[in-house]
Order: sequence, then structure tokens, then C-alpha cells
Amino acid sequence: MAKAKWVLATVALLGLACGSVSAETKIGYLPSTVGQALTQAWKTGIENTLKGQQNVSFQALDAQMKAEIQVTMMDDFINQGYNAIILQPIDAAALTASVKKAESKGIPVITLNTDTKLPHAACVTMDDEGAGYMVGEQIGKALGGKGNVAIIQSPPGAQAGVEREKGFRTAMAKLFPEIKIVGAQNAAWNKDKSIEVMNSFLQVNKQLDAVFAVNDNMAEGAMIAAEAAGRLNQIKIWGVNGQKSTLVLIEQGKITGTAYTNAYDQGATAAKYALDLLSGAKKKGDKTDIVTIPPFAATKESVAQIKPEQRW
Repeated sequence: MAKAKWVLATVALLGLACGSVSAETKIGYLPSTVGQALTQAWKTGIENTLKGQQNVSFQALDAQMKAEIQVTMMDDFINQGYNAIILQPIDAAALTASVKKAESKGIPVITLNTDTKLPHAACVTMDDEGAGYMVGEQIGKALGGKGNVAIIQSPPGAQAGVEREKGFRTAMAKLFPEIKIVGAQNAAWNKDKSIEVMNSFLQVNKQLDAVFAVNDNMAEGAMIAAEAAGRLNQIKIWGVNGQKSTLVLIEQGKITGTAYTNAYDQGATAAKYALDLLSGAKKKGDKTDIVTIPPFAATKESVAQIKPEQRW
């Protein structure tokens, strides 16, 4: 797929000017589910950017973590004549046809975190592979280059989780060949499922030195299981995203770290991109613009650098 990559130089976008639309405009937001801290933070960032736009109406729908529901909701947005759609695809392959349909009708689609298989307006994403690699570096150094680690995975169609795992495995193979990955299981982004997965890791592995969960919900589930088993002080647990509840657990010393991204700014960036396209301030190209927001290693030593207004 053709892509044009650029890295966001600053993550303080909420106050930046963006294009204004003169005609009545409808913008839809379709995350995997509205019930997660990350998707709520994106929504807040979007709303903060749109609130000064008198001619813009905004609607968010809940796909309940089901790709088939998300496809139906995409059709609803298209049939109702929405002017732009901000989408977090549950499954990149399953939503590609929907994105193509919207774009063919002149409706720009800005994806969040998970790209699709064909070119569209833009993808505003965390640096998922870089985040995984960074976590791998942090864990490897903390273990002195030796030990047993496990991975708590995302669903196989979720490109963000796939990229995070890819980055982590690359760091392990390249930098720490003596560290053994003893298991990898899908916990479907879910805390309760992650507790089950972590319990299975604990039962099978008498020595488990670290766990990389590819999002914070699953890192919190791993922490709960390890604490209940009396092994929390033996295992370094890392997540990705940087939600507020995880930052508190890092401060308490219960979770080792997370790859933090300012999700408010990520949502704001997607909304600003949509407005710029709709106002004519930005022209859509034939490639997908990839807007990458870099991660920050939040640990007990560094987490205080994340200010209260940046915590979601």
C-alpha cells in the first residue's frame, strides 16, 4: 500500500488552528468500542477540536468489538451522507472494503492506530512497532539480557497489536538473544481475559521474569493475576498506551512501565486532519498519510513527567 510517512513534531496540538468549514458538516467517529480509556480519550480530543466549529455535528458509535457491527455502522455513516469518518478498525482486512466504499463516495476516512489495506486519507497512529521495540529494550536491560518472558497478544487482525509484538520480538532477537520467549497468547485487548492468560503462563512457567502485554488493559490483568499468585515482585510487567489507571499502578510499583502516548492529542490530530480536508486547507493525495506520534517510556522513575492534564 502506498503511504506517505511523517512524524508529529509536537504532541501539543489541542490549541492549534485548523480549517473551518462553512457548510453543514457531519463527522462520524467509529472506534472498536466506546468503553475503553483509550477510545474515550480519542473522543475527547476529537470533541475539543470540533467544539469551535459551529457548522459541524459529531456522532460516535459503539461497535462492541465486533467487526461485522463496525462494517454495518460504516454503511450507516456512508448512507446518511457523513462528510468524514474517523475509524479505529477492529480488523484491518474486514474494514478495507468499507473504507474503499466511503472514499469512493468522496468521504475521507482517517484511521486511528490500525491502518487498512488500501490507500485512504490518513492514519494517525502511535509508533506501534517502535513502542514494542522500546519495551523490548527496557525489559532486556532490566533482566541483564537473560531470562524468560511472555507476550499477551491482541487479536490477530488488529494491526496495532501485531506491530507492537513485531517490534518487541525484533528487539529480543537483535539485542537479547539469550532471553527466551516462553509463551504468547491472545487476550483480545481485555483485562479479564488477560487474567486467564496470565494464570496459564504462571502455571506452566516456574520462572517467568517479564511479561509484555500489547495494551494497558491486558497489562493490568497480568498484574492482578501475578499479585494473586504471590509472584508480582518477581515479574516485570509492561503495557502500551499509557492510560491513567496504569500510570497510577506504575507509581505504586505494581506495573513496571508502559509505552505512553498522549491519546487526547491523537484524537485531536485526526479531527484537525478531517477539518483541513473538508475546508480545503489540505488536499487529499493518492497515498495514505501516516501521522506517527512517538511513545514515551513511562516508568516509576519517569512517570512524573506526564502532567495531570496529559493523563487520560
